[in-house]
Amino acid sequence: MLISGFNLAASNYRDRRRRLLLQVAVVAGLALLLLGQVGLWVNVRGEVQGVAPRLAKMEAEIRRHQEEVRAARTAVPAEAVKQYETKVAAFNQILEASAFSWTGLLAELERSVPPGVTLSAIHPDLATGHVALQGDARSFDDISRMLHTLGEQAAFRDVYLLRQSVRRPAPGAPETLEFSVTLIYKKERK
Repeated sequence: MLISGFNLAASNYRDRRRRLLLQVAVVAGLALLLLGQVGLWVNVRGEVQGVAPRLAKMEAEIRRHQEEVRAARTAVPAEAVKQYETKVAAFNQILEASAFSWTGLLAELERSVPPGVTLSAIHPDLATGHVALQGDARSFDDISRMLHTLGEQAAFRDVYLLRQSVRRPAPGAPETLEFSVTLIYKKERK
């Protein structure tokens, strides 16, 4: 018996078969990815469960060591602790002083101070970077020029004139202006 109109080689039959095969391949690929994901999750969960007891053991050891340190600290006299703290503070000051770049500070000041200005004192605070400057100038314009130049330098910030006063050194000698300036030296210290 022959069925008319039924052709196994028809294009719509081949297209449906290709789509079905493609769908089966996609479902199989997704199933493999799901199995891989589940396997990875089981593996990671096993590792986490293996690490948890070791972590708890380490935390217990840390607590035990901290208790031993507290017990040892109570045995040290307070006077000895104060002496060592004083020594540590002195060593820290020495380290900060050696890390402060005097050459860098002086080079930046040399670029900024105009010819009519003389610096008589430079007092840096090594911990904060604050620098106090004291000096003399021929005129207020020289002080103003110095303040403007210091403010433009990348190594300095927060430049402030704290004080200025007229000084008469001797009869017949020209008047000079004494001044005091504060600034923050923010250049990287080596």
